[in-house]
Amino acid sequence: MNDTNIRILMLLLQDSFILEELSMYLDLEKSSISKSIKQINNFLEEKNYPKIKLNEDRYIIFLSKQQQEELFNKKILMTSDEIHDYLYVKFVHNRFINLEEERDKLALSRSTIFRIFTKVKDSLNKNGSKYIYVHGKGMELYYISPTDLHIFFKTLVKYFFKIDFSLNRVNLLDEVLKNYNITELTINLGKVFKENKISFSSFLIAFLSALNICVKVFENIDLKLDEDYRKYDNLRNSLNNHLKEFDLKYKEQVFYFLANNLSSAVPFEPEILSKAKKILPSIKEIFNLEYIEDNYKKMLLKKLCYSIFKYEGKILKVKKFDLKNIDLIFLNIFNDILKKENMEIYFSDKVKMIQILKRIILDKNKMNSSKILLLFNEVNIIDDTFLRNELKRYFINCEFTIEPSFFYKINREIYNNKFDLILSDEASLKNNTNIINILDLNDIIEKINNYILENHLKRRKASMN
Repeated sequence: MNDTNIRILMLLLQDSFILEELSMYLDLEKSSISKSIKQINNFLEEKNYPKIKLNEDRYIIFLSKQQQEELFNKKILMTSDEIHDYLYVKFVHNRFINLEEERDKLALSRSTIFRIFTKVKDSLNKNGSKYIYVHGKGMELYYISPTDLHIFFKTLVKYFFKIDFSLNRVNLLDEVLKNYNITELTINLGKVFKENKISFSSFLIAFLSALNICVKVFENIDLKLDEDYRKYDNLRNSLNNHLKEFDLKYKEQVFYFLANNLSSAVPFEPEILSKAKKILPSIKEIFNLEYIEDNYKKMLLKKLCYSIFKYEGKILKVKKFDLKNIDLIFLNIFNDILKKENMEIYFSDKVKMIQILKRIILDKNKMNSSKILLLFNEVNIIDDTFLRNELKRYFINCEFTIEPSFFYKINREIYNNKFDLILSDEASLKNNTNIINILDLNDIIEKINNYILENHLKRRKASMN
């Protein structure tokens, strides 16, 4: 089971996918995925588990809860990246490691563990950290560079971030970090967030969990900025109240971090934040968004930072989307921006980014006025006033007219010239109108939103010519 096979198996245990979807979400060639699925099935058959099947062009696998527990407690499903991170964190945290003991624990060959640990040593050497070999015992780390402290912190954030969704039950870092009361910390941080109206996020919890460890292991951590923190006395009191079991230095650093976050700073490390800020001007220019409100700007930057962090950390967290034509148009434009900036993120994060961009564009255009005609097959339209009022809640400046479709059939030209958008529930008019489901308000809203988005893209294209 190589890394690619493990990723495919974990993805299929979350949902069913057609081959094209697997290719997009995993950024792999279809032929490679087909080959990997055969390898996975050979492994599953050998271990007496149900195999991946193709059902109506969708790959699917059914494992009972017990079978999943058994399967994902096998060390063979640890990726090389997970093994590398485990060895790196344990060496830096404990300042000592015995590779023979780790080889037995991981059930690896000598050549495999030495190959992976060579990457750990190469990184330490490159960054200026110092270690020595203690004959007959193992390796001792006696100096950790600021760069490796930074990498150690990021690796811990990655570990805690993955706990939220990873199917893999084997993570030997659980044993290394068992004395840090992470569960208690998470519960109490939740209370602090609620009291101070701070938004929850997996990354925020992961960051503060990693900070708890780094504050204890290292001395030189200080998140204090040149700010007036007196206005956050309630936050300080809340932390003192709910984190009584945690040391003073940690509470101080959590306070500075959360206060910085409340002051509208985007809570990410400078390197990743710089990459996110670099791409933002291209997004504004290409999507014809001269001005983006601060809350939307912060939302975009946060999502970009999360996406870059996940891609660079090889954290594949997928939420499946049903993409519409308008989404594919936005996706193509966004892909061009990423290519121009020499940047890449996972497909599922690209889709989330375009959902935010669509929301920004819809909000920007919500005050535009349009004349919209709704044509229904029934001569007598029940509750047409109710429908018109509901639509006005979403589209304040739009003028809605509701009529039976046979009027339109008699004289289409008059209607076409009079209205900006025509919607109908009659399939026979699909060549001339946008077809909707009269019983589904959300469908009507989606069609109008798509019209607004398409118009925005047309104006964008015209401005670029």
